[in-house]
Amino acid sequence: MQSEKLSAYQQRIAVWKKQLAASFDVVFREIEIEDRACCLIFLSSLSDGELIADVVESIVDTVKNRSFIYYPGSVSACMDDQQAMTFLLSGQCVVIVDGEAPYYVIETRAYPSRSTAEPSVEKSIRAAHDGFVENIIINVGLLRRRIRDPRLRVILNKEGVKTKTDIAYVYIDGLVDVDLLADFQNRLQNLDEIEIVSERMLCESLYGKTINPYPHVRYSERPDICAIHLLQGYLVVIVDNAPSAMIIPTTFFELNKQMEEYTQTAVIAVFTRTLRLFGVLLSIYFIPLWMVLMKTQNHTLLNLHLMEDVNIYGFGLQVLLADIAVEWIRQALIHTPDMLSSIMGFIAVFLLGDMAIGLGAYTEEILLVVALCNIGNLLTPNYELSLANKFFRIVLALFALVFGLPGFCFGVVFHVSVLLSTKTIKFPYLYPLCPFSWRALKRIWLGAPIRLRQDKQNETSNEH
Repeated sequence: MQSEKLSAYQQRIAVWKKQLAASFDVVFREIEIEDRACCLIFLSSLSDGELIADVVESIVDTVKNRSFIYYPGSVSACMDDQQAMTFLLSGQCVVIVDGEAPYYVIETRAYPSRSTAEPSVEKSIRAAHDGFVENIIINVGLLRRRIRDPRLRVILNKEGVKTKTDIAYVYIDGLVDVDLLADFQNRLQNLDEIEIVSERMLCESLYGKTINPYPHVRYSERPDICAIHLLQGYLVVIVDNAPSAMIIPTTFFELNKQMEEYTQTAVIAVFTRTLRLFGVLLSIYFIPLWMVLMKTQNHTLLNLHLMEDVNIYGFGLQVLLADIAVEWIRQALIHTPDMLSSIMGFIAVFLLGDMAIGLGAYTEEILLVVALCNIGNLLTPNYELSLANKFFRIVLALFALVFGLPGFCFGVVFHVSVLLSTKTIKFPYLYPLCPFSWRALKRIWLGAPIRLRQDKQNETSNEH
């Protein structure tokens, strides 16, 4: 009978070796204590060596107990071969024990990760200077550190046929919108069998692709922003290997908020928020409006200098070329290695400096207006929103260039219609302005403090 058990045990190990032995980082460690054999299978690239040593020590100390492995960390029994394989490829240690039917899955993960430095896209002066990384365990810990409530729920799923990517959605029970949560869970449960390697791919898989350039969810690398939204009843989704989290749902005005507003006095916060929104609107409409003024020769109350006898189509081409040149420089700077960044500075000077003006590529007025609009793009806190605004600025400029004032008016109406028709899972995109809600507008615009509703406080007190 014992030989048959050993034969079955050896056969199970042989199957695993056949599937995994070709990979150099797959380790099989067979140990035998008091005539009882077991095999540890783990990935040296994703497992902690010290934890593996603790696992071996625990097996040695408890080998006489044939039903459980005494280990201070997480231990679970798994009966499914494929599921056990997924746990192994996630960095956990799988133990096969002679005479035991289940696989014992032990938590030994140690993912390689960078430091939790401040995100380069969402910088702040007085707020916290930590940020999400590509390690989902660390990202969840950053949220746990800020919200120490037993009702904080972190639900883990694995999605993807081959990637088996860890996806954690986080919410506070009793505060989250139940309809929003039920809709997300239903979509996640019915997710098609596709590969998930980033939070953007997950968003498209859940809510579908669209030609609308405006983001339907908010992406953030700041755990403090995610914590604030959790306290306000939002849902946060974290994808392993992605340094940013999804905040669901979102609106146009939420995307224009930044963490710095929570570290300033109320008056200064409203002042900076108003200036920033004005700059965002300027980045969208200023160039198309200037083209209309140039084409119709209408002087404004600002007494803007309008060139006489200008070729409007040549002028429009110069404006678009200057705006596109700035966008080329921006994209090039993102992908240029640090050692070559100084060269990009020289190229930018030649492309947008006095030499280009002397050659007649642009005029001083064109560069000034393009610079102002691009500053408005840089003012936009959300990167995806700034790109969408720039796209519509070019579209509006083309309408104004070809059709003049009627084209500009049509473009503005079209832009507002797109904003009004954009779906954000729960709220209209221009909420709380349209439809109007004073309570929500006060929270977003005036920076009202975060307070739980009275009924939620009563529920909490009854639970405790």
